[in-house]
Amino acid sequence: MRGYIVNPHQAYCTQRRMPRAMAQARFRRNWETIARLANRHTLSVQSWLSSRSPQAARLDGIGVTATSTGLPVPFLNLALGSQFPPGTQERVIEEEVQAVKAFFARRGVPFMWLLSPFASPPNMGKRLKEHGLSQAQYRLPLMVAPLNSPPTYPAPPSQVYSWQAQSRADLQAASTIRRIAFRFKPGTALTYFEDMAEDWLLGDPARLFLAHAEEGAPPAAIGACIMAAGVPGIYVMATLPAWGRRGLGKAVLARILSEAKEEGHALIVLTASAQGYPLYRKFGFEHIFEYEVYRMP
Repeated sequence: MRGYIVNPHQAYCTQRRMPRAMAQARFRRNWETIARLANRHTLSVQSWLSSRSPQAARLDGIGVTATSTGLPVPFLNLALGSQFPPGTQERVIEEEVQAVKAFFARRGVPFMWLLSPFASPPNMGKRLKEHGLSQAQYRLPLMVAPLNSPPTYPAPPSQVYSWQAQSRADLQAASTIRRIAFRFKPGTALTYFEDMAEDWLLGDPARLFLAHAEEGAPPAAIGACIMAAGVPGIYVMATLPAWGRRGLGKAVLARILSEAKEEGHALIVLTASAQGYPLYRKFGFEHIFEYEVYRMP
């Protein structure tokens, strides 16, 4: 999961969803249990990530959480979900949507609103459109892999080396990789990981990994494992374009999966980019559902 970079081809995603009947066999749990747990994990982590920058702000509503880094990148400013209790008055829902819009307007940043299949009320997408938001042509696939069986994923090249971030220099390298790989605007998020150094270097709840392709080469790929709702998830997977197709992403992904399995976790979660989706499938991830994405035009 680059996190929020999403697959622009909706059909590419939907035709690969795991049949609900397969959930029990693969995960030893039913589909809804897996989907709700993965959704709770994902929304918790995305809220946490967007609230960790020095300029961060947060709005906790009755049914929606909005978090903003203050950076001019849509997927770093998020309105998450729609979990209004049954029977919530129409006026309350309308006022909260307006409050979320006003929150981001005051911040002066673009934002994205993610809706899961469990949104309440179920017609929240229609309401957002009535408030001027447009639905993106893509959806964000949520994927889950079981960790209770022997690994069947491809091994990374033997010369590739991965390690957990241990120094500020590692964090600086990771910020550069992330900024270039995600094509941030010049001057944006220059010190993303350094700004929350304690979170990443202490390893709780987040662990950051780097990889290089050969001895003496600079770091060229990153990925993170973040815990939430008792479940590990994979985030900020990125590789410098000049170092692509050398197995660095595989090395980071295999390292995260191996550690999560050794720690006794039964499953692991991610949201997939178009570029990462085929790789995640090779590593045993199943496509559970997609988030609808809304944004201001």
